[in-house]
Amino acid sequence: MEIARAAGMSACCFMLLVALSPRASAESWCDAPPDPAVGALKPGDVQDDWFKVYAVAPGVFAITEPRQYEAVSSFLIVGSEHAILFDTGMGIARISDLVRKITKLPVTVLNSHTHFDHVGGNHEFDDVRNLDMAFSEASARGEVSEELREYASHSLEEERLCGALPAGVKNRTYITPTWRITSNVRDGEQLELGGRTLEVLQTPGHTPDSLCLLDAANGLLFTGDTFYSGEVYLWAPETDVSGYEASIAKLVRLAPGLKLLLPAHGPPVAAPGQLLELKQALQDIESGSLHFETTSTGRRLYKFEHFTILMNGPASKN
Repeated sequence: MEIARAAGMSACCFMLLVALSPRASAESWCDAPPDPAVGALKPGDVQDDWFKVYAVAPGVFAITEPRQYEAVSSFLIVGSEHAILFDTGMGIARISDLVRKITKLPVTVLNSHTHFDHVGGNHEFDDVRNLDMAFSEASARGEVSEELREYASHSLEEERLCGALPAGVKNRTYITPTWRITSNVRDGEQLELGGRTLEVLQTPGHTPDSLCLLDAANGLLFTGDTFYSGEVYLWAPETDVSGYEASIAKLVRLAPGLKLLLPAHGPPVAAPGQLLELKQALQDIESGSLHFETTSTGRRLYKFEHFTILMNGPASKN
């Protein structure tokens, strides 16, 4: 059975599992050494017992949840007049309390996509924006597949945590998040924060409502689950592999002007050249020339230098 997160570095939004494999025990991932890319990051000035904050670029803070199995990273992007919170994590601890310690500016939440581990704190904010899509609207109402709901419900169990729950959290049953979408964003929209402009890039594939944020002036690309270093999952029911390939090709065209990728899982920073590696990997897979391992569910696992790719095979079982 495949694993959703391993040592906090494997990455996808979710696994449609009913149980974890033995390798998902606390001993096998809580005690793993940190990725060197994480060790090189500058810690933020704000301390918290659940979240870990890194100052990854001027005015940009990665807010990670390293003690939960999904190991998700949200990003606070601060201008002189406004701030964007790109994803709100699991919702286990109150991310809004931490954000208010970092900035007193008005904050808009924008989700990279609407899987549960990226929208958990949405309800804590008054301004939450998603793409104008049926998938986003259904997610906001809590209308997700039963497989996803079952998987998410175990997020607070001991084998998916390192250490204790945050103070005040007693119930170990995770509830699928719901929230109110206050307005929509569109592909190509420019978000002005005061001295910083972010462009919305629609990048469907991982989910229909996936998007990235481009800070062209500073060479930063916030990729959500469209790109990350770790295990890339391209087999979920809502995943469109051909759409994903087109989105990666779109991002590759931006690579010459980029200095840093900021993904939502695994190390919160990555080199732009890894986009080209991913594009080539997808092309090689499509050609049928690559060796792969077959998992217990019939999926195909392809291994590359900075990531692996898990895809459906002819005998795959959802």
